Amino acid sequence: MGAYRLLVVNHAVEMGGAERVLLDFLRRLDRERFEPGLAVPRRGPLVEAAETLGIRVHLGIPSRRLLGIRRRSLGEDRKAVALYPLDFLSTVLRLALLIRREGYRLVLTNSAKADIYGSMAGWLAGRPVAWRFHDLASPQTFSRLNLWLLRTCATLFARRVLAISGAVRDALLALGVPGERVSVVYNGTEVRGETGVMRRKARREWGLPDDRPAVGMVGRLVEWKGPDVFLRAAARVAESFPEAVFFLVGGAIFGREDYPEELRELSLSLGLEGRVVFTGFLEDPLPLMAALDCLVHASVEPEPLGMVILEAMSLGLPVVATDGGGVPEVVEEGRTGLLVPPGDPEALAQAVCWMLAHPEERKEMGERGKRRAEEAFELGARCREMEEELLSLLDCGTGAG
Repeated sequence: MGAYRLLVVNHAVEMGGAERVLLDFLRRLDRERFEPGLAVPRRGPLVEAAETLGIRVHLGIPSRRLLGIRRRSLGEDRKAVALYPLDFLSTVLRLALLIRREGYRLVLTNSAKADIYGSMAGWLAGRPVAWRFHDLASPQTFSRLNLWLLRTCATLFARRVLAISGAVRDALLALGVPGERVSVVYNGTEVRGETGVMRRKARREWGLPDDRPAVGMVGRLVEWKGPDVFLRAAARVAESFPEAVFFLVGGAIFGREDYPEELRELSLSLGLEGRVVFTGFLEDPLPLMAALDCLVHASVEPEPLGMVILEAMSLGLPVVATDGGGVPEVVEEGRTGLLVPPGDPEALAQAVCWMLAHPEERKEMGERGKRRAEEAFELGARCREMEEELLSLLDCGTGAG
């Protein structure tokens, strides 16, 4: 029996966290079990990366206007809003025809927008649909209409919702999604071997002496990630550790290109001139992360899981993280890192100062975190778990398409 044809549906083509996780999965997908395709609206970095993996890409889904829908609103273009029903119906019909025409046996949606039109199209085409759900479905994240759509489509059209954490699952259950449809499959990370060489090389490249304290935050520069909280905490840490240097690793998002400059002005107003390094977007931030003494996660809103935390743990790097969402499922308080309340620069600073003042305990935390990453979040094992979940949706008596 040949491989089952699997269509992955994603509305974004830029490289965000969900897209990086998706590529990790596709890279390790057992091609004797699955033959993957990818449906996206247009070309972009995700498409280029997928094509290097030999994955067939279908463009034009969804329609361009549907991309204007936001989690918390329908957008500001009244004409586009009026045409959304027609665009939505057209997208669903075209995708359903694609699924049938190309012989796809199973659909995997990988973004909240794709969950809606992808699950309807899969249902219409008579194919089982699984969601890979990366978000916390709450009024703080989605509009009332979008929450209704998520609940309705998960209940009526999706066969399985694969939540990336228990917190994500709990939010779906609170929304009213039937519990038997929701499973938890954590994201995974590659566990690195000895990172000493990587650390020394990165420190040389960034001009950091071996004994200079370095603390960093890695992620998109967007308000809810809390980079301003990180800077305010950094100013307090600098009072106790005047040699410390602070890294903000990441670029702006579309529509907020001015935000990094606002953060630079904030750092100057806090007296951090020459103490904060704004790296911009880094294609591979792991070497710089290895050069740090402590990674900070400062989100002011609950994080569904926190991939950067997993990546830090895979390097043996201790973490100071905001307590909320799926983060406590990853960080064991006092063992692999320290948890602090969201939006509290003083508590964040105190935790970072403790890390810098206790190098032996900090090292032990990092080592325990690395073991935990290997035991609970190893990438290969999580990818196999995803495959098993997908296979369970296919009728045992049917052959591959």
